[in-house]
Amino acid sequence: MQLPVRGIAVVSHRLPPLNALRAFEAAGRHLSFKRAAGELSVTPGAVSQQIRHLEQVLGFPLFQRLPRGLLLTGHGEALLPVIGEAFERVSAALEEVATAMPGRILRLGISPRLTRDPEGLLAALVGPGGAEAFIRVQPTDDVGDLLSGAINAVLRPGRGPYPGLQAEALDLHPAFAPHRRATLVTWPGLAQCREVRRARALLGQA
Repeated sequence: MQLPVRGIAVVSHRLPPLNALRAFEAAGRHLSFKRAAGELSVTPGAVSQQIRHLEQVLGFPLFQRLPRGLLLTGHGEALLPVIGEAFERVSAALEEVATAMPGRILRLGISPRLTRDPEGLLAALVGPGGAEAFIRVQPTDDVGDLLSGAINAVLRPGRGPYPGLQAEALDLHPAFAPHRRATLVTWPGLAQCREVRRARALLGQA
């Protein structure tokens, strides 16, 4: 005899709107509504609106709006790494389980001083299967292309300085011979995204 189930408590996660959390996480990494909007393929106004709604839901400000950019408040600083780690874990789990789910295309500039055939080099790095779908390369080492948004990252032979940008020295894959080292330059807010991490491993693998 099957007994009726009574008094079951329905438990729901106490979460604000997820789109607002995405906007906050991207704006917090970039410290810019404009660059967060570019990453999320929305307008800066939409990012600002999402974050204001999130601040209303939470009951405290997450950013100080300054004339030349953003600054995280104490609450924002405490929340950002937690939200960022949560998104990274979800992304990693989906990458394993939902292998057919499309990702973003990384637009990577490779200096002509390192190779005159970036497409051929990429194919050599990836192997017989051809270039991976997550990356598109073009011959440029103009940091202006990065600043304008034409590319997401650039591999250059020079060490910089690159004020306001993330620059990491890489020991290059042997396919770059005779070149052994170069610098991968991107926005700080993109430095730890999945596509940049994969590109870093691809270009600098042994």
